[in-house]
Parts: sequence; structure tokens; C-alpha cells
Amino acid sequence: MKQTGIITLTTDFGLSDPFVGIMKGVMFGINPLIKFIDISHLIEPQNIIQAYYTLKFSYKYFPSGTIHLSVVDPGVGSERRPILIESKDYFFIGPDNGIFSFIFKDDPSVNIIELTEKKFFLPSLSQTFHGRDIFASVAGWLSNDAKPYEFGIPINNPAILKTPEPDIGKEKISGEVIHIDRFGNLIINISEAQFHSLVNGRDGKVRIRIKNFIISSLCKSYSEAVAQKPSSIINSWGLLEIFIKNGNASKKLKIKKGNKVVIGL
Repeated sequence: MKQTGIITLTTDFGLSDPFVGIMKGVMFGINPLIKFIDISHLIEPQNIIQAYYTLKFSYKYFPSGTIHLSVVDPGVGSERRPILIESKDYFFIGPDNGIFSFIFKDDPSVNIIELTEKKFFLPSLSQTFHGRDIFASVAGWLSNDAKPYEFGIPINNPAILKTPEPDIGKEKISGEVIHIDRFGNLIINISEAQFHSLVNGRDGKVRIRIKNFIISSLCKSYSEAVAQKPSSIINSWGLLEIFIKNGNASKKLKIKKGNKVVIGL
């Protein structure tokens, strides 16, 4: 796979500390031609599932050969493995804690390398900042034409993250809120295909229930909704979303991640 020189970063480091800048400094020191793209550094601290979804719905929009570097690593300093994944079109670097589980489904033929070759690490390893000492350094060398097999040993038993899946029945689908965006929109783990498999052939009639609120129609756009009234839409991730036009659905409906959503007829 041809390198693009693009490295994306997804972390829970935030923007007030120097951690992200330090990682970029390490990579620039190895390859000053790197082009960085920050996907997000506002993942909730230690929230592996949020990082998983952020990457899952982002990685395909980058050119083939992009390196996706992700550090949401509550197990830093433990025996959890650092890994490099080579898929058909992309590279992924980060901790083996399930954060990259989506790629094992999307591309079962991936090559997974446990990072063991210390010549590609910084000379002095801390127990608290592998993002700097291991992952950034490896990403820099990979972008500088090192080959994946040079970094360590192949493995075939990566950690798989268990993510919430909807319960699909003949008359209803039960799901849950998996993400709340900065607008307060509620993203549900029910796909467009799953939604329409229940609704199709029934004149499009549907009842979406969240807590004590009922939504009886699916909008085609945000502008189509009635202001300040809970509405639903299939969003850009291909998932069901509950929103309030010109409002914040999470705050107004007092909804949190994990709250149940039921689609019935």
C-alpha cells in the first residue's frame, strides 16, 4: 500500500495539555513531511467505546494509505499490547484494547502486528505516555517507509470490544443511545436498514419511544421538523437519530447515553 504521508489522530487528551503537540513533535522529528489531521481529541477520558464509534464512522473518508493513530488507553503501562494493523486500504496504530474492533469486521484479512521492535520506540519509555514513546514514534517511522513486518510479530487474537447491539424482533426493535453530539442530538444504535426492515410494507407507520416521549414519523431533513418538538432522522452515519429542531434533545428530554429506544408498529 502506498503511503500518503497523512496521519490522523484520535485521543482523549483534550486541548489544554501539551500531549497532542508532543506526539506531533515526535513524528515530525522522524518525518517532517507528515500531514496531520485531528479527528478528535475530545473523547471522554478512557471512553474506548466513544473512540471506537468515532473512528468507525470516520476512517473510510481518508485516502488509501492513511495512518490512523488512536490513543485512548486506560491500560497504559499494563500488559495490554501495542499494535499496528494493516488493512486493505489503511494502517491503524494504538493499544490492543478493542478500539479498532470495527476493522476486523470490515476487512477480515487484516495483518495485525504486536509492536515489539524497540528500535522504533523512543529510547526512554515511560509507563504513562505510550502515545509519545511508542505509538507516535512507530507512526512516524511507518510514514517514513518502514514496512509493517519490521515493527514486531504477527498476532491473530486481538482484543474485541463488545458494543451494544439492538434487539430485533418481528414487531419491534429495541436499541439505545450510543452517542450524544455537541448539538444534543441522540444517536441510536439502530441502522437505516434495520429501521426500514421493520417499517417497510406497513405504510411507513412507526412509533419511536424514548422514555415517555413518542415520535411517530421520520424526517428527511432537520428543516422539515417542527421546532422544539422531538423528531427523528437517519443521520450521516446511517443510524437513527433523535433531535429537536433549534434545540438540544439531550437536555430537553433529559436523556443520557445508554437510555433505551424502542421502535414499534
